[in-house]
Amino acid sequence: MNIFVDANHQLRSGWKFATFLAIFLFILFALAQLISSFIDPQNMPSDELTLLALNAGVILIPTAIAFFIMARFVDHKPLRAFGVGFPERWKREFVLGVAIAGVMLALLLAGCGLFGNLKMTWTGELSSAGRMTLTLVLLMIAAANEELLFRGYPLQVLMHGIGVWPATVLMSVIFGAMHLANPSASALSTANTIIAGVMLSIAYIQTRWLWLPYGIHIGWNAGHGWVLGFPLSGLDISSLWTTNVTGNDLMLGGSYGPEAGLLGTLLFTGAAVMVKRGFSK
Repeated sequence: MNIFVDANHQLRSGWKFATFLAIFLFILFALAQLISSFIDPQNMPSDELTLLALNAGVILIPTAIAFFIMARFVDHKPLRAFGVGFPERWKREFVLGVAIAGVMLALLLAGCGLFGNLKMTWTGELSSAGRMTLTLVLLMIAAANEELLFRGYPLQVLMHGIGVWPATVLMSVIFGAMHLANPSASALSTANTIIAGVMLSIAYIQTRWLWLPYGIHIGWNAGHGWVLGFPLSGLDISSLWTTNVTGNDLMLGGSYGPEAGLLGTLLFTGAAVMVKRGFSK
């Protein structure tokens, strides 16, 4: 048995995953070096817009290049084969994803009111229209980055190699680990991010396109961060409203936001069940 290629003379899934990762990390490192040659890391602005912009740009480029190289030159398949494209149903699945996120946000507000003291203040006028628009655009790019990276080629190639659920769990654990460096991250916030990763992976598995998980992802991030003004995975961003919740941090998430509380656990788990049952084949 050849450890590099299978019976069809195709590179084995594990090596495909490793090659994708190597290309991604190489380009990421090169970009980091390029940026550091122009911007002194010690003097880099630390506002949330700069952090969002750096994340959007630095992650998008290596992800997109690695995805394209592996799909076209290793698997010899179009991007559509990996859930990237515009099928007839793309708008429907995207809107459904945003709607699912809307239900989650409504339940989030209800839960915060039930388990804590909820106060919402209009703060849309504190930031310029340009800043608000740029924040939303960067959130959309960041969500696309994470879907391509965690529900795109790496997940899909591993599904063929080790099975659907082992691949889903592995990529979701990596997804959770990637958020460990966020401000105020905790064991529970990481566990909740893993559950969210499983939920988004199920959304891909049930449809075989990235539009449903992307709709859920951007609907949740933009809704609970940009619209409602909860901390977004520990980050404070420009928002239309600012929502303050006081109460039990274990339930409500504290300074990290709802994603670090048991309420978040219930929401992500419930959404995973909703997607699995609602989009069963």
